[in-house]
Amino acid sequence: MPNIYEQLLKEFCDALISLQDKSQDRAFRGGIYCRACKMIHGRCPDAVYGLTVIAKRSGESKYLDAAKEVFCYGNNMLCTDGSLYNDAQAEWRYTTTFHAIAVLEALRAGEGLYDAETVTAFKERARGMAEWLYANLDENSPANINYAATNGLALALAGKAFGEEKYLRQAAHLVEYAMRHITQNGLLYGETKPHGRTSAKGCFAVDIGYNVEETVPALVKYAKEMQDERLVDRLEEVVRAHLAFMLPDGGWDNSFGNRNNKWTYWGSRTSDGCAPMFLLLAERDPSFAEAALRNTQLLRRCTVDGFLYGGPDYHRHGEYPCTHHLFEHMNSIAYALEHTDEKYLAPARVPIPADGTDLFAFYPEIKTYKMAKGDWSATITDYDFDISFSGHATGGTLTALYHKKAGPIVMASVTDYVLVEPTNMQQALDRRSHRSLVPRFRAERKGKTYHSSYFTGAEVTGRGGASHSVAANTGLATKEGERLEGASPHIVYTLSEKGMRIGIDGAAGTEFVLPLICGEPKTFAGTLQGGEEIFFLTGGFIAREFIILPDKNGRAEIEIAVSEC
Repeated sequence: MPNIYEQLLKEFCDALISLQDKSQDRAFRGGIYCRACKMIHGRCPDAVYGLTVIAKRSGESKYLDAAKEVFCYGNNMLCTDGSLYNDAQAEWRYTTTFHAIAVLEALRAGEGLYDAETVTAFKERARGMAEWLYANLDENSPANINYAATNGLALALAGKAFGEEKYLRQAAHLVEYAMRHITQNGLLYGETKPHGRTSAKGCFAVDIGYNVEETVPALVKYAKEMQDERLVDRLEEVVRAHLAFMLPDGGWDNSFGNRNNKWTYWGSRTSDGCAPMFLLLAERDPSFAEAALRNTQLLRRCTVDGFLYGGPDYHRHGEYPCTHHLFEHMNSIAYALEHTDEKYLAPARVPIPADGTDLFAFYPEIKTYKMAKGDWSATITDYDFDISFSGHATGGTLTALYHKKAGPIVMASVTDYVLVEPTNMQQALDRRSHRSLVPRFRAERKGKTYHSSYFTGAEVTGRGGASHSVAANTGLATKEGERLEGASPHIVYTLSEKGMRIGIDGAAGTEFVLPLICGEPKTFAGTLQGGEEIFFLTGGFIAREFIILPDKNGRAEIEIAVSEC
């Protein structure tokens, strides 16, 4: 019986084929339509690798035919210099590195499957892409660090395929450069330009979604490809550091990341996936294989009729699934199948760090606390990197609350939904219910809306013990940073084995917004209102939006308990 990875890859490929253009018009033939975005995404030719792998494993010619067709569709994005446009409406071409990896991997996986003409076409495009990448994509390019790392992998594959030493030298240089961007806690940074830029509070550009689904997997693949055991040793610790941000059900806590406008609960919208970085190191730690399995099981739970939806509640809310999720994440699963010993694809069940019952940790590079007690875990952040661009929460915000039996309780992301990357983000049609899942103080003054989740001047402290607590002296601001004079609420989060208690004072003239995916709020001070059902595309959850009005003294006290969800 096929393992979950092979089953899911086949479902993904069948779904993609159902949306593949079969016309004779070369402007569209072979492209994959996206019902969510009403377009053909320019990166759909990346599907060539996943389709090749399932063709080899199933022996069915339809997958090989689909792979050739989607590869040919790439001619519509291909420039004469060897680069590819990200989309027909976009100038961005650095995503050429991802297609180069897909084509080179397809060539290797499909050896003996393709006719000579197709092999020649694959090689010609791969060679052209490699030349462009060699000349145009390095650490000085106007691209985030995931591109330097993935280009290291792309050029390594090209160097081995074409016997080009210059590619291999540049690959080693780029990987070494990326490895210089690791914090003392093992987190990779650089999801910005320039890569070493820091915020006013000294925070680095860290995005867990991009790290675990793009950058770190590329580095691990490179290390294994080049048989660099010293690099593998270093990356093992980096992988372990990032595993601390996986939730018990395989979801990723990127509730604070500086690019979490593209966050989905299972990863990130347009990246490949985390399975390779774990499975390539599974022989070193059984919890790595377990982590890969849990995330893959989550992908399956978010898949309906072969389509991967952008979050746990997308389908229930009536949203379409974006095919971009599908054709990138199937490549991650295909790689796992091609390069992993079968025993690690169905591992013995073991704990991962999120299964622990007591944690109190502070990450100064992202000004974020993570804590756990019993079945409960929580994340509170004062991360202030590039708020005006990404819109992620800061100001001492509770961005994640999880219960091992009930699942996600709070999963915040951005305070406002903005199409930072228009062709890579869906639109919400139900604008009435489309609201942020960020818990926050809110106030309206003279037509402007102020939120504590945009306030970068907070003072946040934490204390571990029999119960863990984090306290914040915060304020309210607009997304652009304009502060509300006279507003300075104080909030204390206390986590015990019984749950989360939130104490508020100094909050007169504001309201506290508390969206809960699950669980019930109980107030001991202040007035509880609302409970209206809302949905948010970033993260992908349905929640109930509660409003807590502080009493006349500006106080409120709330307890979050678990109910049947």
